[in-house]
Amino acid sequence: MLTSLYEEAAKKKGLIQEEIQEIDNSDFDINKFWNFDYIEPSKDKLKIAAGDGSYSSKKFLGFNIYAVAALGLIFDGDKLDSIENIELDATYHQKFFIDKLRAKMSIFEIENAIKAIEKNKVDYYMIDGSLLGDIIRPAPNDNDLQKLYIEKLDNLANILKYKHKMIAVSKTSTTNDYFKNNIPDMSIFERFNKMEGYSNPIYLNVNSQVKREFLIHDSFFKSLDFTIFYIRIDDYKNILKVELPYKADKDEIEEIISIIKRDAVEGYPYLLKKAHQDVIIRHKDINDLSKILGLYEKTGREMLN
Repeated sequence: MLTSLYEEAAKKKGLIQEEIQEIDNSDFDINKFWNFDYIEPSKDKLKIAAGDGSYSSKKFLGFNIYAVAALGLIFDGDKLDSIENIELDATYHQKFFIDKLRAKMSIFEIENAIKAIEKNKVDYYMIDGSLLGDIIRPAPNDNDLQKLYIEKLDNLANILKYKHKMIAVSKTSTTNDYFKNNIPDMSIFERFNKMEGYSNPIYLNVNSQVKREFLIHDSFFKSLDFTIFYIRIDDYKNILKVELPYKADKDEIEEIISIIKRDAVEGYPYLLKKAHQDVIIRHKDINDLSKILGLYEKTGREMLN
């Protein structure tokens, strides 16, 4: 199989390079969307938090072992505190298993954010990913998964009571709201502009993105407006996508950028990076957890090794 793929790569090398070159030579007017302004990092005394989540599983012949975790980090300028939310368990083989783990992880992340805001009194909470995507992504037609999505939507409604404290930051995105091209906006901004700055905002209403009814809180979610923009914190560093779950004006956007820049390292918020590094559950980790649980039943893949 690999030999055939190597041969196919050799045959298609020129054609694929031409296609990539065509993308590189595309003409996009970046300047009409991009502000090259320098924004000072915030010097305000703020309590900032950031969170991320992870999940992993191991399939045995008769069941699955899974681990789900979410971590919130809270920094007040002097001290770093943390909030954890974890689950380790076994379950039968089932449809949409990975979707359920993903939903559990999201629920744990939102619960951490609620706790950080309500109990730890943080000024801002940064999450890794897309709040808008979490809201509009439909749930597969499965009773257990529907229950999880109802819990998730209920948590999202609770956290969005504090929408002016929430900042969503994405390292990847496939949306094309700016250039209306098959190439994602993030890729275009990344390829054709290397300078620090931020894009003009785009405003999206949830009602315009979703035609179905939400399982709960339908009118609340459909009333929400989102502010979407891209930033590059330092010259030649990666482009990031930022979502705010409210309609933000220029001054509010620049204030949020100054907060993101405050503790950034190598063009990315340090707390988000550390949360990701500390929470990630690797394949080795789930194997080690299975051994601690005393589980050595065959997985069915031994004959392939």
